[in-house]
Amino acid sequence: MNILIAYILLVLLFTGAVVAAFSIPGSAIERGVRQSVQQVTDDGKMFTAQVGQIQPFKLGVFSDCLILGIAYCADNSHPLHSAMSDKFMMVGNSPIKGAQAMLEPAGNDNLKPIIYCRYWHGNQVIIRPMLCVTTLHGIRVFNWIFLTLLLLGLLVVMWQRVGRTDAMIATLSLATVMVPSVPMCMNYVPTFYIALLSSIIILSWRTVTSKWHCSMTTFFIIGACTSFLDLLTTPMVALAVPLVVYMLYRKPEKAWRTVIMLSLASLLGYALLWATKWALAAFITGHAAWEDAMGAVTQRTVGHNEQDYMMWCLKATGMLLLAISTFTATVTLAFAKSWQSIRHYSWLLLVAMASFVWTFVLLEHTWHHLHFTWRTFVVLAIGVGLFWHHTLDLRQPFALFRNHKTSSVKPSH
Repeated sequence: MNILIAYILLVLLFTGAVVAAFSIPGSAIERGVRQSVQQVTDDGKMFTAQVGQIQPFKLGVFSDCLILGIAYCADNSHPLHSAMSDKFMMVGNSPIKGAQAMLEPAGNDNLKPIIYCRYWHGNQVIIRPMLCVTTLHGIRVFNWIFLTLLLLGLLVVMWQRVGRTDAMIATLSLATVMVPSVPMCMNYVPTFYIALLSSIIILSWRTVTSKWHCSMTTFFIIGACTSFLDLLTTPMVALAVPLVVYMLYRKPEKAWRTVIMLSLASLLGYALLWATKWALAAFITGHAAWEDAMGAVTQRTVGHNEQDYMMWCLKATGMLLLAISTFTATVTLAFAKSWQSIRHYSWLLLVAMASFVWTFVLLEHTWHHLHFTWRTFVVLAIGVGLFWHHTLDLRQPFALFRNHKTSSVKPSH
């Protein structure tokens, strides 16, 4: 019942929030959009260092131009329709050229409108008001300041409520994947805001997890907020980091069951709010939102007529999983303190493997957009790092087998 009430309230809240954001007159944000488009295209060559075949710190010029295009194309005289259709402009297949061309005084005959209604685009609730008073540079400064404060806040609260080393492993892992690109990109940043804010709330506001139904509702809301704000960048970060914090803080007896049930609550919130947007968009705009969404789901999971490429992605992911699993198992067996500690903290490995489950499900999407989806594996780093912290003793190699051998020898009489 709590989840049902939360769902109804969130649908009303999200719909009202995007309608309010799209009610802002276009003239109020035109200057901010114009300067931001210039800034994002000028800065596109920043952080382009290449690692193998990818640029892991590449800025999201494509997606940020798309976000600016949606902000600019909103019709404030019909805010509900605009909020549900989420139109932007493209030239060819490029929202970058589309964002540049839509601002040309003489117009551009090559512009074509695109309806992008399969997402909530909740980021517009923050971005459109900010564009009234600042530009992309101002948004980036805000992100740097606020994300830094949230990271420090999580470090302090985890240090107090969970433990010093746990706090350092979690926050340093997040900081490592966030710098330098995440605060610079409107598309990359929402999942990290959700992960940090929800983790701090779980540790600071005991009421939200005081009872089991409260915990389930809290994680349902986390999943729903991720669906509202994220454009399928790194949703596992927003779902898994608060889960790890909750488990370390609450220490439930049935750890595996708790991880699975709270994960399902998050995924339910994520999927249900996403599907609700498709239904609302189809009803209000008449656009074939469901067909569009299902086509995107097929593309992001199994691809379209790309058997060779998909087979390569599958093999590469499998080999990566095998290598990491082998290394993790080897280190664990070599330095674990006891079998009991492994069993007690094995739920951390379950959370860590969620990054691979997500990769296998969204195989095409993960590899096609590897320049930002690689950050999903911070969940793996946090899970394995915390597991090793609680189970290993590097001063006593192979103590696991010595302890087992000692305990198996019967005393003589």
